[in-house]
Amino acid sequence: MTTNVTADGKNPNSVVEHEVALTLAEWSKEQSVYWSDARNAWIVTHFAEAAEILKDSNTFWRNVSDREGSSEFWGRHLMNLEGRDHQRMHAVHMHFTGEPFAERIRDRVRQICYELCDELVRQGRVELSAEYANCAVLLIGLDFLGFDISDRSLVDHVDAQMSIRAKWKEALLSGVGISLDSKIAQDGRAALQIIRDTLLPIIKDRREHPQDDLISVMWQKGGDVFPDWNEHDIMNASWSCLDNEGKPLQRGLLYILCRNQELQTKLRRNPSLVPDFVQEGLRFLSPLRVMQRVAKKDVEIGGQQMRKGDAISLITPLANRDAERWACPYSFDPARPGGVTNLAFGYGPGYCVGRYVGRMEAEEAIKAILAKTSKFALDSANAEPQWAGDFAHSVSPIHAILE
Repeated sequence: MTTNVTADGKNPNSVVEHEVALTLAEWSKEQSVYWSDARNAWIVTHFAEAAEILKDSNTFWRNVSDREGSSEFWGRHLMNLEGRDHQRMHAVHMHFTGEPFAERIRDRVRQICYELCDELVRQGRVELSAEYANCAVLLIGLDFLGFDISDRSLVDHVDAQMSIRAKWKEALLSGVGISLDSKIAQDGRAALQIIRDTLLPIIKDRREHPQDDLISVMWQKGGDVFPDWNEHDIMNASWSCLDNEGKPLQRGLLYILCRNQELQTKLRRNPSLVPDFVQEGLRFLSPLRVMQRVAKKDVEIGGQQMRKGDAISLITPLANRDAERWACPYSFDPARPGGVTNLAFGYGPGYCVGRYVGRMEAEEAIKAILAKTSKFALDSANAEPQWAGDFAHSVSPIHAILE
């Protein structure tokens, strides 16, 4: 498998295409399934084999629960559950945050993004990854859960601890994981406790004093999943609302726009094109870069014999560049015809429950910054953006000048 992507001055997206292709070089081989001694795992890079693995939960499932520190990090959460418990939790989450919910909160999400953009435009020089992409996702999640985002001390306090938690999450889900005794894990545990101490009193109060928010709905419906449903389950379910694929996705989309003024102008003039831009961004960026599975029994995939217990790493950005499904798959084409399933949000029983909300948030965040600016571009006076991350892969910092 070769990428054949190089920087081309005639193509405004070529720099980003070249940068992303370089990050995929270590995985690119002719075989669709091959063994990696470095990862002690099977590597899967083609769509068909990756989709088959994600779809067949009887033969393959996540190995997250086997990782040291997983129960401390997730608690009773979708990432740790399997079988009937996972099915019931997944169904309830889809009831909480499916497409009707995403559309119901769209106007409020738009308002939050517009207000945040107003602040950033007044600043002029900003770091878009932290101050917009990460911040917007956090504010939106806190708001629809039912926390008061006008309380800036609360928001800043949670944001600081979520940043520490995110480092543990990346280390926990990358490669073979990380020791619970490591500094990253210990700092992460302390951050989790601080967040719990901050938010659990509000969650507990909402049980007796329900409001029009997601926490109250989770109190009402959580017992359908587990009879002993409690405030800690709601806290565990809330993590994905505050830190999810939306952050690295939005960072990548903003970076693409910083480097392509022509595309900015086109989307500004016709915001109805933004959903296709976001959808292509999901395929092209595939922010959840490596999805981990384990074989639950002996099985053959892609001509390779896997044994029970073998670890499997699905390289989603390569699966989403399968030339049998997409023409010019290494090119970023915001006008690419839709309707072709990609694996950015997973597939099958483990399909991301926040996919509707995440896609909608990205659409509104991009529309807002385009509406509130006449132009934004990279600020060459500051540090250059870098691509990083094994589990959640994206770009930062994105220092930009907003006009």
